[in-house]
Amino acid sequence: MLALAGEVLVDLILEKEAPLGFSGVLGGSALNTATTLSRLGFPVRFFSEVGEDWLSQWSEEEMGRRGLEAFLQRHPGPMPLALVRLGEGGNALYSFHRPFQAAYRPAPGGLKGAWAFHFGSLFALEGRTAGGLEALLQEAEGEGALLSYDPNLRARPSPEERRRLEGYLARVDLLKLSLEDARLLFPESPVEAVRRLPPTLKVLTLGPEGAVAFFGEEEVRLPGERMAVADTVGAGDSFTAGLLALLLGKGYGKANLPQLSLQHLEEALRGAIALSALACTVRGAYLPERGLGAWKKRYLGD
Repeated sequence: MLALAGEVLVDLILEKEAPLGFSGVLGGSALNTATTLSRLGFPVRFFSEVGEDWLSQWSEEEMGRRGLEAFLQRHPGPMPLALVRLGEGGNALYSFHRPFQAAYRPAPGGLKGAWAFHFGSLFALEGRTAGGLEALLQEAEGEGALLSYDPNLRARPSPEERRRLEGYLARVDLLKLSLEDARLLFPESPVEAVRRLPPTLKVLTLGPEGAVAFFGEEEVRLPGERMAVADTVGAGDSFTAGLLALLLGKGYGKANLPQLSLQHLEEALRGAIALSALACTVRGAYLPERGLGAWKKRYLGD
């Protein structure tokens, strides 16, 4: 079983102006990754929060339709929203509306049997979620699960957020981050700073230029794939799903990740880039069924 934790948002994507018109889809970085892993056939348990309005009920039902075993805390109030406007090249501009104020407190015991625990994004930096996420991390460590983190930053972190983020970097096994994340964290030398970070495996996505992985003294860099871009929403989350699926599919976990072969690392990187490219060919983060099936057959087999 794979476990993931992160915020759930209803993404409202701007389709027209004057008057404003939106199309809605369930989103959130870790949720997008969890959805793709579930569609690839992995058993997935997802930890998050919803409100108590009709949109929250729809969101919970949608998680079930996606095959996720959802462990959700319910807050009084409406469902969080992310308003999305697509800019040049399909890049997304966000306006977040997140009403929850109470602390996040997951029920204990939910990570029993987990092989890996992935978390990140806005959810991992909030003070009110810190205690609950720490409880999940301690459970995951007790299970010997691989710890994976994606900062997915939207702005330069505050001093408090940076301290929290650095605490995660000191204990996770796998770090996936974008070049935008690295520039927000290390504006003077983003790539070299990522190379020196403590996790066993660091993977830096470079947009259309592909990705680079740092593993001990080794560096593996692969180019991106060319495609007609519909938008870039969920591309990084799809990359994370592909990377986790291929590493775990090869049998790598916390105990043996330090023995990862460079061949397997290159294969995982190539597959993750391909899945990220697939995400860019459609609007939103939900991958097309036919393309996902072809990716699964090529990289994971039947």
